[in-house]
Amino acid sequence: MNGTKQDGDKKYFYSMFSWFGYFMPFEERIRAIADAGFDEVMISWEDEEAPVLISRETFPDTVRRHGLGITNFHAPYIGYNAIWEKPLKENRELLDTFVQMVADCHRFDVPALVVHTNDLDLGSYAFENGLAFFSELAEVGERWGVDIAVENVSRQYLLRYLLDRIQTPHFGMCYDSSHDYMLHCCRGRILANYGDRIKALHLSDNDLHWDKHWIPGEGKIPLDQVMDGLDAVGWRTLSMEIIADADNGWKDKEPAAFCQQALKNLKELSSERIR
Repeated sequence: MNGTKQDGDKKYFYSMFSWFGYFMPFEERIRAIADAGFDEVMISWEDEEAPVLISRETFPDTVRRHGLGITNFHAPYIGYNAIWEKPLKENRELLDTFVQMVADCHRFDVPALVVHTNDLDLGSYAFENGLAFFSELAEVGERWGVDIAVENVSRQYLLRYLLDRIQTPHFGMCYDSSHDYMLHCCRGRILANYGDRIKALHLSDNDLHWDKHWIPGEGKIPLDQVMDGLDAVGWRTLSMEIIADADNGWKDKEPAAFCQQALKNLKELSSERIR
């Protein structure tokens, strides 16, 4: 699918991550996203334990029952540093975990799995370890027809290393604008150089210093430039990973209002490009 869809004259599709900062049951969050007018939702592929226990196996049906499509699954934040710090023979169990998530994408007709390259405090590592791990995961993506979208996090050189060496059709990047623009060394470079490898998008805003994940338009990221990069490669699914918190003034407001404002800002960002 690669972010491009055919639906009459509709140029963009709008998606939002299922967790957006409010402590409320999964279905209530999905209802707020659907009621705001979004087309799709991104799902964190792990069971929820609070405020009530909910199995991830129920998520796809819940989402589709509310009239939403599923943009992608996001793998949990588990053990990414080990991918680089240990050889593949010591990471087989971890790889099997990700392989099962790719199979789950296929089983639930979800086109992509988003994964990270590393956690924050990466220790001593070898490029070859990461390449071996992600090469096998890429092969599984090809087998199941599922995109493996590796997110640009704190060490973009690891992602660039992988993109330069793994050229299979279903392997690419999840571009996160908030991660990109809080790093002074980056800010648009990976989108300019690897935009044709995008398999998923986390669009959000920040103050250019911290990983805030604000609603687009509430920070300082030059989002028109980001949109230029997305348009240049024909990317049409505008999916947001945004968080309501005290810093952006949304934590004490209603979740429905947050979702409505998010879609309003996203449509304003893309409106002039539709004509």
